[in-house]
Amino acid sequence: MKKFLYNITQYNKKTILLLLLICISISVQGRNLHQPDSLQAIQSSTTKNGNFFKKIVKFVNKQLEQDSFYVQPNKYNMTIMPQYTYGYEYYRFATENKEQSITITPAANNKIGVFLKWRVFSFGYKFTLNNIQPEFDMEFNLYCSRVRLELFYRKRNDGFKIRNIKGFYENGKALTEFNRDFNGLTTSQVGANLFYIFNYKKFSFPAAYSQSSIQRRNAGSFILGLNYNEQFFIFDHTKVDPKIESLMSPELKFNKINYIDLSVNFGYSYNWVFAENFLANISSTPAIGYKTTSLKSIIDNSTEYESSINIDLVTRMAVVYNNGKYYAGASFTSHTYTYTKPTISILNGFGYLKIYAGFYFWRKK
Repeated sequence: MKKFLYNITQYNKKTILLLLLICISISVQGRNLHQPDSLQAIQSSTTKNGNFFKKIVKFVNKQLEQDSFYVQPNKYNMTIMPQYTYGYEYYRFATENKEQSITITPAANNKIGVFLKWRVFSFGYKFTLNNIQPEFDMEFNLYCSRVRLELFYRKRNDGFKIRNIKGFYENGKALTEFNRDFNGLTTSQVGANLFYIFNYKKFSFPAAYSQSSIQRRNAGSFILGLNYNEQFFIFDHTKVDPKIESLMSPELKFNKINYIDLSVNFGYSYNWVFAENFLANISSTPAIGYKTTSLKSIIDNSTEYESSINIDLVTRMAVVYNNGKYYAGASFTSHTYTYTKPTISILNGFGYLKIYAGFYFWRKK
């Protein structure tokens, strides 16, 4: 199974590298994918007929052209975008029969970040405002009319609270009074999301989430995605309230969990242009994934390995104003991940509300 995942990962690396080369070739040539006269500029840059690189660029241009009646191209090379992010997370660990479960969440966090975008590339870094818990959060995006690639890394230490417990009884009554502060959990997540847009000529996913174009007419598209997500948990059950620990099932006394999720999702996204320069988007992509997990018990120091098939869901919504020079908007993204094995099940989710504004500069020639 490890060899299978390794081969899949290597294949994905080759695919991502090919997409990077395609998008870089477009950017280097200063190509405006929506304007036919830019092809003449490419042709005039070389005198050798049948130039291989020119053929590649011409082919890519043909594949990525959009209908200007529906999608207006961006006229600038770069944009800078300050962003405020409100995020929530939750982690629920439960025994196999769900007789006991613990739901842990961090304090709702507020972040400020800055994104710098150049043509098809976007890079951003965010830092927390409330300073309750140490956190690291970084994103890198690459987008064309047909495809979108998202890379991210997040890490959080401490600052968690026990929001809910189930199946913990004291003297025959459900335990309700306990210390909810919990600094015994460390989480990290690294992932990559790759999307393919079917109706790319009339529908612009970047218009809603990357501001690299403007949607002028209502349009929608089916979306096919490939997602890679790896999560790592370090759990110290000795740091929960002693009342909870004394009643805790051995299955919940694990030390480390590492799981890898490789999934394929298919859904639909729709852009609604409800007023001039205004856009609303909603996207939903259910996913079916293959998960492999290692769980290390703190009781006997043993490690278990398990694989399973699970169903997850990714939901996105956005509202944007973009007049071609300035833009502002808000978006919401929700991810849900599930995992079930013979001794323990995990349900964790992430939700992010982003509010941003920005402007373009360095006009294209």
